[in-house]
Amino acid sequence: MQNLHSVLLVDDEVRFCSSLEFLLESEGYQVAIANTGQEAEVLLEEQNFSAALVDINLPDISGNQIAAHLGQHHPDTAIIIMTGNATVDNAVESLRQGVYDYLRKPCSPQRLLRTLAQAISHKQLSRDLHNSEKRFRQLAQATWEGIIIYERGELLQTNTQLCTMFGYQAEELLGQQIFDILLDRSSIRAMEHHADPETIGPFEARGIRKDGSTFPVEFRVKHIDFRGRQVQVASIRDVTENELALQQKMALMEKLADAKRMESLGLMASSVAHDLNNIMAGIVTYPELLLMDLGPDFKQREELMMIREAGKRAAAVVNDLLTVARGATCKKELQNANALITEYLNSVEFREMGQRYPDVKVTPYLEGKLKLINCSAIHLSKSIMNLVNNAAEAIQKTGQIIVATKNIHLTSAHQGYETIEPGDYIVISVEDDGPGISRTDIEQIFSPFYSKKMMGRSGTGLGLAVVWNTVHDHGGYIDVVSSSKGSMFALYFPASKSGSYLPIKQNPATQHFQGKGESILVVDDQKSQREIASRLLRRLGYNPITVASGEEAVEFTKSTPVDLVILDMLMDPGMNGCETFEKILHHRPQQKAVITSGYSSAQDIQRAMDLGISQFVKKPYSLHELAQALKMEMHPNTFSEPT
Repeated sequence: MQNLHSVLLVDDEVRFCSSLEFLLESEGYQVAIANTGQEAEVLLEEQNFSAALVDINLPDISGNQIAAHLGQHHPDTAIIIMTGNATVDNAVESLRQGVYDYLRKPCSPQRLLRTLAQAISHKQLSRDLHNSEKRFRQLAQATWEGIIIYERGELLQTNTQLCTMFGYQAEELLGQQIFDILLDRSSIRAMEHHADPETIGPFEARGIRKDGSTFPVEFRVKHIDFRGRQVQVASIRDVTENELALQQKMALMEKLADAKRMESLGLMASSVAHDLNNIMAGIVTYPELLLMDLGPDFKQREELMMIREAGKRAAAVVNDLLTVARGATCKKELQNANALITEYLNSVEFREMGQRYPDVKVTPYLEGKLKLINCSAIHLSKSIMNLVNNAAEAIQKTGQIIVATKNIHLTSAHQGYETIEPGDYIVISVEDDGPGISRTDIEQIFSPFYSKKMMGRSGTGLGLAVVWNTVHDHGGYIDVVSSSKGSMFALYFPASKSGSYLPIKQNPATQHFQGKGESILVVDDQKSQREIASRLLRRLGYNPITVASGEEAVEFTKSTPVDLVILDMLMDPGMNGCETFEKILHHRPQQKAVITSGYSSAQDIQRAMDLGISQFVKKPYSLHELAQALKMEMHPNTFSEPT
């Protein structure tokens, strides 16, 4: 059936807009798309819309500004805000702008269509009531939906809406004591005081249908003249939708509170991450340097290795907190997921897991020509490790874990744990034959710190929260299937449009990254970090020079050229890494640089990339990680591989 309503879709995510346009047009809506606030304002000057679906985070102006513009200039347009990053402040501001509803992405198609239809209907009803106000002023003041006119409780007249609401024919009610039939008198409660002195109420109560079922109602009473005598008219409204909406609102407020808590956690994590990672750099790096100098028979060798590994585990916990609270902020590159899985299956972490669960067998089934994905390798590898660890802990004794990859093309949305939009994906699945996940737990498994494990032995409870944040930060989806025979987690990542396939890479040995006396300027506000970097650089065959601030680095490079600059992203006080490099480029436009940091936001990373810095090394870094970043920045062609 053709739908004559027009919808303005304002969102900067092109793929999301295309999917939503297809959905709405299939329901008969006429759709116009704007990817920025300015485009939306141009379209609004050209035509009116029945409704507007507006993303709150736009590249130029906020969705709430668009809502304010609509409320002022297009009052007949129903407004629905959509967001993937809900905050309490945003929700409150949206309500101030007269927004009908506030949906969090991803949202199911059914809920979106239902909310859109209700919003348009609500606007039409408000407009119709306004237009008919003069003709039905007295009646409109007395009623909402069902109408009963009565005298001393005896029904004189009613309308079709009330009969439909309660399931009666009008003839069955006329002459009856109407409140005894329609309402549970013990449930009647007065609501807030009404300003109109001629109106009694409003009240809330439980309505009783003819079939005996009950439902929530609101009603109010007014004295009117009816056929020459004073009678009472009551308007009764079915507020089932209000009750459901209140439940949805409470759920939304709970989610917003969670988002607020996560925001606070993010502020806390980011404030300590930089300093904590600087401290842990010495714990990780100095044992590594000592182990390289000491022979295999050194009696404290095992203790030094334990210190180094403890530092790495501490750094990993900080990184997990940042991933959950702030998202995956590391740079994203084209990767072969098979390579990352193979690297994990050959890692120390995997061997340690195998020692804890010797009777759990892990079998990979990797598709031969797997498409590439644009991802952060460190976050994806951590997600794979977390899923395998969880599967092994679920099995405990004897069992099997299957790690698989495959290319998949969805022609329509897939309804799983969440709705997966149509498109090309590579799927990484981890399946086990353990006892499965209970219905109670499966709804909360991705919540931070929610864990059924033994704390102190199995981790922080952040494992699956890291997986959830990583997948969605990459524009992907998660499906979970569980029964008494086992569980399967499937991670859907958007496949790269590149037609090439990368072979699995082997990590070259550190000696292949040795320098040839190149001069490296280390810029860091922490003395300990400058000392650590200098020792590593000398060990790698470079000539290190250190300065304590961005300002010193700018002045130094004006008079002395260097082959590369290692910049700390966050330095206090003074210029940060990006600002320093930007000023260096004024007099050294070909200068090469590497950024290091214990914590950096996605905006910082993007700004560094825009300035031409391709290598980012997260603190605390190892000798190999630093060596590889330096070589890739100074000699990128060394690492090119045939496609």
